[in-house]
Amino acid sequence: MRASLKAIGAVMAFYCVAAVPLFAAALVVPADWWEGQSAIVLQTCVLFVGAVAASSLFVGAGWANLPMLGFQNHGTNVRWFVIGTGVGVAMACLAIVLAVVGGSARISFAGESLGAYLVSFVSVGVVLLAAAVTEELLFRGYPISRLALTVGKVRASLALAAVFMIAHALNPEVSIFGLVNIGLAALVLSAAFFGPGGLAAAWGVHVGWNGGLGILVDAPVSGVNFEMPIVDFATGGPTWFTGGSFGPEGGMVTTITMAAALVWLLRYKNLREERSK
Repeated sequence: MRASLKAIGAVMAFYCVAAVPLFAAALVVPADWWEGQSAIVLQTCVLFVGAVAASSLFVGAGWANLPMLGFQNHGTNVRWFVIGTGVGVAMACLAIVLAVVGGSARISFAGESLGAYLVSFVSVGVVLLAAAVTEELLFRGYPISRLALTVGKVRASLALAAVFMIAHALNPEVSIFGLVNIGLAALVLSAAFFGPGGLAAAWGVHVGWNGGLGILVDAPVSGVNFEMPIVDFATGGPTWFTGGSFGPEGGMVTTITMAAALVWLLRYKNLREERSK
């Protein structure tokens, strides 16, 4: 019990450090900057600084090390990030296909220029890359590794999934179903993190999923719509299946996708462990 409380205290200390830039920004940044699309970029930048600062401080102080954060050697990190991204995009495509085939979701194309799409692709892609690594450092990384040392990987994953859900509770158009799916997504990302790919794989899956939804077809990502040129995704109905205005993450299409991905990741991890014996 004492060890568990110590681990919780360490994680809370990590979050306190990570929150310092956010509180500082709230004091000095004008209120209107925290509204609309600009707020997404601002929040991402501030939280990124907080996550990196907290992780760096804990490593520098000797309370953690890079393997504990989920980092491996450079070449392996790049490889697993690419693999994870492919898995995430495949998951997004599955959810989109389910929404179109099983519901009334539709993908349409406008007569906008390819150049405008490419500009948005790069700008939105950078935001999604930063947002994903920030959330992986905050909700996997040190917190999940530190908890896993005392309560095990499963309980640590469930605890951080609950925190992940709470962190998204104020997202636009959020629903109970959407929060449940976000919790499932956290378990998928935790499975990727505890697999051979570590943080790089989890980051890749996260980016691939968000990018597959938000960039490829302009579907809302956790209630946020990036307004990509050329392509547009209409979630249609029924809402419980396709997700409605929250995007595919608010519907059964994501529940099915996340459940399938979780089973696959756990089987893949077990097969690798068996082969290594």
